[in-house]
Amino acid sequence: MIGEILASCRELPKVSPVAAVVYADAITILLNHVNDQLEANPKIKGLIGRNPLEMMRNNHRNHATFMSTVFKLNSFELMARTVPWVYRAYHAKGFSYDYFLAELVAWQIAIHKNLHNDDQKSEILAAYKWLVQHHEGIIKLSQSGEGLSFSVLHETNEMQWIFLSLLLHGDTQGCLKLVDQSIQTAVDLKHFYLDVIWPAMYRIGQLWESNQISVAEEHLATAIVGRVMAALYPRFAVFEITKGKAIVSAGPNEFHEVGARMVADFMEMDGWDVTFLGTNTPASDLMDILKRRRPLVVALSVATVFNLDSARQIIQMIREDQETRGIKVMVGGFAFNEMSHLWQTIGADGYAADSEIALQVTREWWIAENSAHA
Repeated sequence: MIGEILASCRELPKVSPVAAVVYADAITILLNHVNDQLEANPKIKGLIGRNPLEMMRNNHRNHATFMSTVFKLNSFELMARTVPWVYRAYHAKGFSYDYFLAELVAWQIAIHKNLHNDDQKSEILAAYKWLVQHHEGIIKLSQSGEGLSFSVLHETNEMQWIFLSLLLHGDTQGCLKLVDQSIQTAVDLKHFYLDVIWPAMYRIGQLWESNQISVAEEHLATAIVGRVMAALYPRFAVFEITKGKAIVSAGPNEFHEVGARMVADFMEMDGWDVTFLGTNTPASDLMDILKRRRPLVVALSVATVFNLDSARQIIQMIREDQETRGIKVMVGGFAFNEMSHLWQTIGADGYAADSEIALQVTREWWIAENSAHA
C-alpha cells in the first residue's frame, strides 16, 4: 500500500516557488475561511467527536504550516508519509475519518475563492485533489501504521520496560533510584540514553498518539526524563576539551529537547566545548549566540514536520550571514525519520539519526577542520 501511495504522489507536478509563496502569504485568509466553513457545518460536533473546536482549529493551523513546507520543499513524499499519521492521531482522539474529507474539501473551496492566479491555484490544488482521491488509502495506512514517519527500532530490554513503567506511574524517585543503581560509567550512560530513554520516550509518544495517556501524563514523563538527565549530568560533566565549540539547540516552536540534550551530552563527553540552548530558541537569538561563540558546529533538533520550514529558514540565515556562513549545520530528530534525505533539501551539511551518529559526523568535521589548518 505505502509503495503505491508514494509512487502516485511522485507523479504530482512540482509547485513553483512563486505559488509556494502565494500559499504561504494567504495562510491567514485561507485558515479563517476553512474554520468558518467547518464551524458552520451542522454535523461538526459529530465529525470532531465532541472535542473542543479549538482542537480542530489547531489542526487547521498545523495543516497550513505543514502544507506550506511541503510546497516550499516540493516534497510530496513528506505529505504522503505524514498525513496518515495525522489521521491516526486525531482519529484516536475521537475525530471521524469523514472530518478529514470535509476539511480537505474546505481547503479546496478556500483556495478556489482566495487565490486569484489560475496557474498558481492549479499547482496548489493538485496536491489537495490528490489527498481527496487517496482519502481511503490514507485511512488504511493510518490503521495499519505501514510506512508512517516517526518510527524507531523495536528492540526492547528489561530496563527499558521498567523505566517506562516508572514514567507512566509518574514515579520520579523510582526513575532516579534506577539510574543511580545502574549507571556507573560514561559507557553506561550512553547505553541508557540510546537503549532506555530514547525508545521509552518514543513509546510514550505512541501512547499519547493513540489516546491511551493524556497530554498531562506525556508532559509529566518528559519532565521526569529531564530531571533524570539533569541528575546524571554532574557525574560526567568534567571532561577535557579536546575539540572545538558546538551549539546544540531545538529550533523555534520546538518544545521537545530530549534528543537535543542527548546529542549535547554525547558531544561533551567526546571533548567538545558545548553550549546547549534547550527548546524553542528564536532564530534571532540563535544567530546572536552563533556570532558570539563562533562554533565549528551547530546541531538543530527538529521533532515535528511542522517545524521543518523554520529550520530551513534558520539554515538560510546562517548561510547568508558573512559571520556565520562557515559554520557546519547538523540536523536530526523525528521529523527526518523515513525521509533522512530531507536534511539536504533544507540545506544542512549533515544529518544524524541518533547521538552516536552525531559523534561520527562531528568527528569527521573536526578532523577535516584540523587537516585544513595543518
